[in-house]
Amino acid sequence: MSVLAGRSVLVTAGGTREPIDAVRFVGNRSSGRMGTALAAEARRRGADVTLIAANLSVEPPAGVEVVEAPTAADLARETLRRADSDVVLMTAAVADYRPASPIEGKRGKDDRPWQLELEPTEDVLRALTAATANGRVVVGFAAETGVDGLERARTKRTSKKVDLLVYNDVGDPDIGFESSENEVVILSDEGERHVRRAPKERIAAEILDDVERLLGRHGGATD
Repeated sequence: MSVLAGRSVLVTAGGTREPIDAVRFVGNRSSGRMGTALAAEARRRGADVTLIAANLSVEPPAGVEVVEAPTAADLARETLRRADSDVVLMTAAVADYRPASPIEGKRGKDDRPWQLELEPTEDVLRALTAATANGRVVVGFAAETGVDGLERARTKRTSKKVDLLVYNDVGDPDIGFESSENEVVILSDEGERHVRRAPKERIAAEILDDVERLLGRHGGATD
């Protein structure tokens, strides 16, 4: 039996959208494919899965609880409400900034420049790891670009105090955002493990294998 059987698993997926006015928003290209693949694999292993869904462009898997969270504030609220989950997989691409003064209606088009002031959103991953929960495993994700991307991911793992950090280079158009495949590096206290390009379902299984090893060390392995 899987170590995840009967455990509570929380997955965030998709990309948040921060309103500019009633019809426009600041967003990103995350489809939610990686997060839904993780939710499906965790459910297959017998976990009780909750999926915090931020504007998914793919269908959520069967058998999981789905909670809609379109903005960064929504996602932070719904995630922190469930901070005591046994496993938290923070796959969603959460906006770092949002418009400071969104317009309630629609701004009409004219020839004037339009300047937007942006303000920081809550750092939900940092808030999550600051919340005490014995034996919990928290997995962060770092979608980076460029030659320094992996180094930034290493810094993020340390500063955010996550158990695992999954890095992928979204500058490669064949993997990452909107793609059915991915290629990642999983960073932990034990080192770094490169997972070669594969369907996101396979990548999800590799990530959850590492999660199960951590849970087994914390106690409660059932196989």
